[in-house]
Amino acid sequence: MDIGYLSAFLGGLLSLLSPCSIMLLPAFFAYAFNSPGKLISRTWMFFLGLLVTLVPLGVFSGTVGSLLGRNRHVLITVVAAIVIVIGVIQLLGIPIPGLSRSAEVDASRGSAISVFFLGSVYAVAGICAGPILGAILVMASLGGSAIYGAITLAIYALGMVVPLLVLALIILCFVLASFLAVYSYGRF
Repeated sequence: MDIGYLSAFLGGLLSLLSPCSIMLLPAFFAYAFNSPGKLISRTWMFFLGLLVTLVPLGVFSGTVGSLLGRNRHVLITVVAAIVIVIGVIQLLGIPIPGLSRSAEVDASRGSAISVFFLGSVYAVAGICAGPILGAILVMASLGGSAIYGAITLAIYALGMVVPLLVLALIILCFVLASFLAVYSYGRF
């Protein structure tokens, strides 16, 4: 696997598991969890929502990167400095006006399409994930190809979804084990 792809996947994991995002996981599961059987399919809908937003960003980033290839060192320096500054601001806990968000979610609107839209908005709405997404976009632009950018951002999205799928499988196993325990207890 290309180191850029591995970095994109790990960046997606870090984005989802960042302090701001990890607190949204209960809201995601409340939003997507109408029944145990729908949890996995809703997680895939979330992934599709991420893809709809992130892949075009990757294509754009790769295209811009190919056009700006002559000034690559300046682009890297400027964007790296911006990512570092934003990261330091977040590490210091300095609030950025206008960038706070609420984690309130109406659990009664847990349709598949609403989870898809949640994924499409969440792809770029993560404040904590901003520096990571910025770094992944720069990496995609340095690839100098729209296809490389699209694949990189799709792998980034996959990294964001893998923890959700693991949690969904754990929840489903727990529900199944509970059902089997109740069923076998009732038989005796």
